[in-house]
Amino acid sequence: MAAMSIAPRIARRPCVLLVDDTPANIDVLVGLLGADYDLKIATRGAKALQICESTDTIDLILLDVMMPGIDGYDVCKVLRAQPSTAQIPILFLTAKSEADDIVQGFAVGGNDYITKPFRPEELLVRVRTQLLLRAQQQSIEDKNLELKKLVRIVCHDVANHFNVLTLSLDFLEADPSANVRELLPLMTAAVKNGADLTRIVARLRRSDDTAIALSAVPVRDAVAESLLLLSGRLQAKQIEAVSDLSDVLVQAEPTVLINSVINNVMTNAIKFSNVGGRIDITAASEGDQVCLRIRDHGIGMSDAIRERLFDFGNGHSRHGTSGEEGTGFGMPLMHRFVQTFGGRVEVESRTIEESPLDHGTEFRVWLNRA
Repeated sequence: MAAMSIAPRIARRPCVLLVDDTPANIDVLVGLLGADYDLKIATRGAKALQICESTDTIDLILLDVMMPGIDGYDVCKVLRAQPSTAQIPILFLTAKSEADDIVQGFAVGGNDYITKPFRPEELLVRVRTQLLLRAQQQSIEDKNLELKKLVRIVCHDVANHFNVLTLSLDFLEADPSANVRELLPLMTAAVKNGADLTRIVARLRRSDDTAIALSAVPVRDAVAESLLLLSGRLQAKQIEAVSDLSDVLVQAEPTVLINSVINNVMTNAIKFSNVGGRIDITAASEGDQVCLRIRDHGIGMSDAIRERLFDFGNGHSRHGTSGEEGTGFGMPLMHRFVQTFGGRVEVESRTIEESPLDHGTEFRVWLNRA
């Protein structure tokens, strides 16, 4: 079985593209900026466009206006017309200081300009300012995008509890003589967890950093609650959930741990298990962490699926062994919250084609011990 764990993205130095057809000007710019920034160099407009097409790491462009072939204004127009380069700050370097020339630079999408010959101090300040503005803009965009994704996907988990209530009410309607008391624990758990998730969504929407308060959570109780909520799905496919759990505590948010972590892993295991299958659940301390293992004996997944399993942008879901559908968002959500708890996730899997006698998937969720 191949294993995978996801590491956070590593920060890098800002990358500045220098575009000027005069070698002496390039040498001066390299001398001023090379110590603090990664640099790319183009002496023609066409080359600058080629560089921008081939990489997504450009954070700022210093762009000469007067160049043979494609001038700086036309280069800027092309970059602004492409979604992948439309937001890159462009600082024009120009010997023109007439008002009409400056207005034209802003009209085609330039962020700022500096006239030649320039003072080194002024250039450095303008570069730092544009990079700072871009970093702040990207931070706001990233937070907004992350928050939208979290709210959208947590709402997916809230909907699961309405499905539990709907199925319970349908059962009672179909069989008026049924014992309501037998369904009360399931319905109560669905209402409680759905309401708690709704409060978490509201808190996430108000928070700038989507912070979640952690507390000591008994793993055994969290798994038991999850199995209760998923009892209908387990029974529908006649799947046996076998748990062997140490009496351990982890640092987590209880509702999120149950609904957005354990439930999503268990739902995945049920979905890709065959009728009459088994799911093994274990948890034990290993150093200063607890490893929760959820192992099914289903059809498994390919390396290609496993590699994009936690990708928020994937949004694709396979059909289960009984035709179950999904959104493809459960696993990215689970992984995101485990990281929020300070933990990590590993996945091992063998497809039924690769290993007819020993196939299935194991999720290992590592959480800090409380």
